[in-house]
Parts: sequence; C-alpha cells; structure tokens
Amino acid sequence: MPSERRQTILEMTVRDGSIDVETISGHFRISNVTARSDLNFLASQYLVERTRGGAVAILQHSLAATFEQRSLLNRNEKRRIAKLASEMLAPDETIILDAGSTTAELCRYISSSMRLTIITPALNIATELGALSGLELLIVGGRLDSRTISCVGRIAEQQLQQCLAHKVFLGAHMIDADGDIADVSSDVADVKRAMVRVARQVILLADSRKWNSAVVGKNKVAPLNSVDVVVTDSGLKRSIRSAMERDGVRVAIA
Repeated sequence: MPSERRQTILEMTVRDGSIDVETISGHFRISNVTARSDLNFLASQYLVERTRGGAVAILQHSLAATFEQRSLLNRNEKRRIAKLASEMLAPDETIILDAGSTTAELCRYISSSMRLTIITPALNIATELGALSGLELLIVGGRLDSRTISCVGRIAEQQLQQCLAHKVFLGAHMIDADGDIADVSSDVADVKRAMVRVARQVILLADSRKWNSAVVGKNKVAPLNSVDVVVTDSGLKRSIRSAMERDGVRVAIA
C-alpha cells in the first residue's frame, strides 16, 4: 500500500540521511514517477526535503523533535511490541521505564486506572505520563544524555540503587554478536545495568533489527540470559529465538 511504502521510505531517509529516486524504485520495484510522487508527498508533510534526484532528512533543532524523527524507524513494529508489553502490566505495580523509542510507545497503553508507580530517567516519558493523576511518577535525575533525552551518570545510578521495582521495561541499542545487550554510550549502559539490578523481572523490548551478529558491543549492559522476557517482532530469526528459549528466556512475538 502507498502509505506503508511511504513510511518505509521515510524510515530509510532518516536512517541514512538521504535517499535517491533510483534507490526507491529499485527497492520497491516501482517506477521513477511513483518514487518521485512518494517523495513529493513526504515533502508536503514536511517530513523530508526534496533535492534533485531524491530527498534528504529534515534536520531538527530540538531534542524532542530529533528523538521523534528517530522514533519513526520501525514504528509499526515498535507499536506492536509496546501493545503486547502493556499486557504484562498489573495494577499497583512499581515499574521502571527505560529511555528509548519503544518504551516511549508503551506510554500510549498506560492509564490512570492502573495505579502504577513509575520510575524513569527519560524526560519525554515523564512528560507523557505526568498528566495522569492516578499514577505516581518518580523521575531519576542526573546529567542529560541528548541522544536518549534521559538522565545518566553517578547521580542517576545512586538514585536507582535506592529503588525496588516489580518490573523493568528495558530498551536496547543492539544485541551484539556475543548475545549481550549493548549500547554505544557507557553512561547509558551503566544506568541500564542499575535498572536491571533493582527489578524483580526484566522485560526487554527490542525490534528484530536490534540483533547484530556482526558487531561486538563495547558497552555491555547484560547478557540476554539474564532477561526474563523478550518482546520482539516476527522478523526475529528462528535460530535466535530458539537459543534464547533454551537459555530459559521467554520470547513473546508481537
């Protein structure tokens, strides 16, 4: 469908910074005329900027706008993952919500009636949930990490050490060749490890493209076999799913 194709074109443009008509027509097996029409539509919505022969991603100048642009990547998968993860919430629980675009999608399924206590270092998540009167919201402070719009550093780690949560809904930059959750930032990885230590149940929300068998991560968070539940999409290779299940990890496919 045109809407799904345009969504994918947008994701490709955001990921690579730019795209050309030939790439679009070859990827989708459509005419150059149709490819140009798709780019013109995206440009009319101020999602890309047209160039001769293609388009470039529109540079954003605020943290929220930049994060929102990145969150467009694999959005359909992230929304399905978040919806399935929401079914794992129970009333009156204390939960930790990690920073990240998939955990941010989970906010869409949280309501006041759940009476949750939510702990998060993510400023966008705090803003999203702060208006819900039936929730108790605890914001972890520290130094701002602009990539994740969340607080990191020693202060954040110390505050998390004082917490105890029923569940943590953890995000991931990638799952590396060693089968470990890893991040490009040591500060973000440190905060994630602190979350894992204080939660009774660890639930990882990660779309299938997060698995990278070619890279060994520099900043390890935790091995996958320390996770209780992985919520992902149907694009995950069967061999990877089977390996996790052999290690006692429950895999939920959205």
